[in-house]
Amino acid sequence: MIHLLISVAAGAVIFCLLYFFHVLAWGWALPIALVVMMGVNYLLGRRLSKAIAELMEGVGRDLKTGKMDRAIRTLEGGLKYGRYQFFVTSQLKAQIGVIHYIKKDFNTAFPFLKKAFARHWIAQGMLAAIYMRRKDKERMIKTFQRAVRYNPKEGLLWNLYAFCLLRTGDRAEAIQVLIKGSKKHPSDEQIRKNLIHLQNNKKMKMKSYGEMWIQFHLEKMPGNLGRRPSYPVSRRRRMARR
Repeated sequence: MIHLLISVAAGAVIFCLLYFFHVLAWGWALPIALVVMMGVNYLLGRRLSKAIAELMEGVGRDLKTGKMDRAIRTLEGGLKYGRYQFFVTSQLKAQIGVIHYIKKDFNTAFPFLKKAFARHWIAQGMLAAIYMRRKDKERMIKTFQRAVRYNPKEGLLWNLYAFCLLRTGDRAEAIQVLIKGSKKHPSDEQIRKNLIHLQNNKKMKMKSYGEMWIQFHLEKMPGNLGRRPSYPVSRRRRMARR
C-alpha cells in the first residue's frame, strides 16, 4: 500500500515537472509519468520480495529443525511488511495459521486462517476443516468453494473437500464434488480412485498423499505415516507475488 502511494506520488511529480513547466505537452508527459510510476513500484517490490524471501528462508530452517514457536515469532515480526504491499499480510498470516494448526492449536490457528490468502489452498483447507470440527457445515462449504475456485488444480484440496463432506454424512454431495474435481483436474488419478470408492459405498483412501495429508489431522495413519509433520508440507514453496 505504501509502495503504491510512493509510486503514484513519483509519477505525479514527474508529470507536474514535465507539464506545468512546459517541458512537454500532457500527451507526452502522462505516459512518461506512468512509466516512472511503474518503474518505481517494480523496484520497491523487488526490494520487498528480497526481504520476505530472506525471512522465509529463516522460517524454513526453523521449521525443519522443529522450532515452530520461533518460526511463528519470525513470521509475526514480518507482518510489518504488510503495510508496504498488498497481500503480504494475508500470506504471512496464512503461514502462521498453518503452523498453529499443525501443532493442533486449532483455536489459535483459526483467526489467522480466516485472514489467509485465498490462493493458499492449505490454509483454506485447514480453515474449512476447523469449521467441520465445529459442526458449521455452511461455512465449511463456503470456504471449500472459495478454495477450489482459486485453486482448481489442487487434487488434494478436492479430495479434502469430499472427505469433510463425507464426515458430515453427505456422501452424495461428496461424490458431486469429486465429479466436478475430475473435470477441473482430469489427470489426477487419486480423485478418480476416490470417486469410484464413494460410488461403491467405500471409504476414501488418502494415505497416498503422505505428509501432505497428515498435516490436516483428520485421520490416524499407521506406523511412520502417523507422525505429525515437523513443518508445513506443500508442493508450492514460493509465496505469491504481486
